[in-house]
Amino acid sequence: MFTVEDLHRALILASDMGASDLDLQTEYPMFLNLYGEHRVLTRDGRILDAAKDAESTKNLHLECLFPEEMRFIANHLFRGAAAQEEMNRTRGGLNMAYVVEEHHPIGHARRGKKHRFRVNMVQGQNANSETNVQITIRPLPGMVKFPEEYGIPDAIREHFFHTRGLVLVTGPTGSGKTTLLASMLRDWLERGKHSIKLITAEDPIEIILQEVVTNMIHDGRIPHSFIHHAEVPTNLRDFSLSIREGMRRHPDVAMIGELRDRESIAAAIELVLTGHTVLSTTHTIGVGSTIGRLIAGFPTEEKLMKKQDLIFSLRLVVSQLLVKSTDGKRTAIREYLPFTTPVRKRLLDTPIENLYPVIDEMLVQHGRPMIRDVEDRYRDGIISEETYQRLEAEHALA
Repeated sequence: MFTVEDLHRALILASDMGASDLDLQTEYPMFLNLYGEHRVLTRDGRILDAAKDAESTKNLHLECLFPEEMRFIANHLFRGAAAQEEMNRTRGGLNMAYVVEEHHPIGHARRGKKHRFRVNMVQGQNANSETNVQITIRPLPGMVKFPEEYGIPDAIREHFFHTRGLVLVTGPTGSGKTTLLASMLRDWLERGKHSIKLITAEDPIEIILQEVVTNMIHDGRIPHSFIHHAEVPTNLRDFSLSIREGMRRHPDVAMIGELRDRESIAAAIELVLTGHTVLSTTHTIGVGSTIGRLIAGFPTEEKLMKKQDLIFSLRLVVSQLLVKSTDGKRTAIREYLPFTTPVRKRLLDTPIENLYPVIDEMLVQHGRPMIRDVEDRYRDGIISEETYQRLEAEHALA
């Protein structure tokens, strides 16, 4: 029977190895996602290799997780409650944060070390139309590094923070959006020259930046900024509500985990228009597609007005992808456009149907298109020719 100890061993291994995900699924073995390669992980914590583990593969079926084991794991991660019953009731997935603390004898170097994870679980069906469960668990960094340690260029850092405006970090799931955003926030909280009250609404809370301020206090450094985390839906019902509640709390900056629907987009713009700074993410790739997607969510009769409000509110859009590098790991490629006054003026005067080509033009003149990062990584030998050709075909400018 799969135990909590087995789960914790797998999670600690995933965290230590820098895996992006650990996937558990009914009637499957565990899969560890290491730099884009999905590897089978045994119950006792070994990564199987077909060339080296011929004996182990003979009994590979014994590594599969039984339905009752998946039910046990799901309920444990869901704080002991009936996870599958809740998914049946809502016909939706469950999202939560999970923490594992290492227990070792006194004096052990890793005693008390904590690992944080983001958990998503959904139900599906197997070949016999029986209900199964898939759980994806993503290790979260204990504390993000400073921007320069991630290679975030100065141009992004210079345009990231404003006294009012909307800053977006975009990219697909697992592209490092949260890490980039949290790194910039740590930089501001710990080294920034401005004094800010920062509030967040996240689903779930991924990186606890309150520790930055706590550590400063313990080190005898007087903080001049502070942060308050809130989780959706644990503390606040949804993102649009959290944004509206934020107005009553008089923040300098509001960090919204994701703009995912028309209501949250409209509320974020309203927060900017009332004099605040809003930082958020979207699951879009590229500056042009981000703006197009945000506008497309509104009814036809509202599109022009919302396009004007959005362009007026924007201060920076950063789009990031993680691609396979020649060392077998991953490297970040980025596209960004600061929405300076000349850029906003040009886009405000541009009809919606002409935004894409004009944004491409603005990227070259005022920002940095994705293809430039692709070319630099290839020239420096960081990505292979095959990867370069694929990315060049996807991101070449017209």
